[in-house]
Amino acid sequence: MGKTLRVCIAAAFILCAVQTASAETIHLTDRMVHVSGGINGKMIAKATKKLLEFDSESDEVIWLMIDSFGGAVDAGFILIDTIKGMRSPVHAVVLSKAYSMGAIITAFCTKRYIYPHATMMFHEASYGAMGEDPTIRSRIEFNTRYLDKMHVELAKILRLSHKAYREKIRDAWWVLADEAVAANMVDHIVTGVTYKKLPVTTKEIKRTRTTKEKRTYRRGKGDKVLDGKSR
Repeated sequence: MGKTLRVCIAAAFILCAVQTASAETIHLTDRMVHVSGGINGKMIAKATKKLLEFDSESDEVIWLMIDSFGGAVDAGFILIDTIKGMRSPVHAVVLSKAYSMGAIITAFCTKRYIYPHATMMFHEASYGAMGEDPTIRSRIEFNTRYLDKMHVELAKILRLSHKAYREKIRDAWWVLADEAVAANMVDHIVTGVTYKKLPVTTKEIKRTRTTKEKRTYRRGKGDKVLDGKSR
């Protein structure tokens, strides 16, 4: 058997093992939040509100369903910081695509899943600035520091050196589902889906109200005065 053939067989065996190990059935519930389309302040405000509402009800898994081509980095990090501060684990599911900020949000979730035909993409962020030259240079320097910090975090999540990660994303890093698992972008490929509606739990809130009663005393002829008050 030639060396090339042996390498091909070994590679196919490894790929098959990765696919088998990564395949998993997910059990969705109505604790579900969608991140769809462009990521912006308005969409993220709705998503974070829903996440916090679910988190206040219980600490069961919340499902973040992602189908996004990306958007604003600062808006996306509002969602990421909210997820980090919650009690409930947040499991991401890439339905069709998670590009740019959509991929970054996916990476920061507790567990990450991807549908078999979904795709992901990481790339260098793009930004601009307007104004006078010193202001522009200051803004660009700030944006560079801000984004460098983000890329350091992402490199750790993807188990890459910072240099290797930056080389990957320089010309945009596009991956298929099985490649996303191999690159540690997600944990599992979804091969089965179930759904159940969780029972609604209600909390009884007791409130106590304190009232002040105002009394008026009339002094009669036979009343005595004690400490300046009529009795």
